[in-house]
Amino acid sequence: MSKSMQISIARDFSPSPAGRFRADGPFPGEAFREDVLLPKLKEVDELYIDLDGTSGYGSSFLEEAFGGLVRRGFSEATLKGKLRFSSSRPSYEVRIWNYIHQAEE
Repeated sequence: MSKSMQISIARDFSPSPAGRFRADGPFPGEAFREDVLLPKLKEVDELYIDLDGTSGYGSSFLEEAFGGLVRRGFSEATLKGKLRFSSSRPSYEVRIWNYIHQAEE
């Protein structure tokens, strides 16, 4: 049986994520990837990520958090099988998959 989990970036990480690296501030993409995404991806087959409820996402946060998964050993194909997104702004999901694709090239 497959195991799934849902997380909310606003609730489980920060309502104001920003920046790429830990040195950039308290809630950067690197911290979200290392402290939230990677541990969860290792324990579930599907990870549902709610993108709503934050003040927004800069490209540096999204690229580091999600493109960074490729640099940490996940393939785009594996991530397509594991990650699911919900957002009232579909452009966020499009941008995330673009960053993942670019990181793999």
